[in-house]
Amino acid sequence: MDDVNKLGLPIVLLAALWGAVNTTLSFFEIINARRDMMFALIDSCGYCAEKTLGPIEIYLTNLLPLTIGNIIFLGLICYVILSIPPHMKIADDMEAKRLKTACRAIALLPAFGVLGFAGGGIFDMVMLIRSL
Repeated sequence: MDDVNKLGLPIVLLAALWGAVNTTLSFFEIINARRDMMFALIDSCGYCAEKTLGPIEIYLTNLLPLTIGNIIFLGLICYVILSIPPHMKIADDMEAKRLKTACRAIALLPAFGVLGFAGGGIFDMVMLIRSL
């Protein structure tokens, strides 16, 4: 029965990671679509003052909130994964050390996602300013 209990944590970690990756890919798809829409408008009419939804409005109401939301989401996933080891009651020190190492390794994916989306958000902002 003890072995079955040990299997629960890796399954939870993998499920959390899969959920984060799946959600992030959905965010990424939507962010790319909004970015394409924004720059297509810039190419066709610049500021597009005559349009209800111009490139600046798309950036401020769609692209920026989605990017910030994704960064916060990935940061929370990273925090949750890193906070698992202190809450586990593991008697064996070697096993506890392996758990910490595994959680740190698994948390690298959402941490790199935070950095990537932050860099992409800054790049989008710079490109918007330069193109207008």
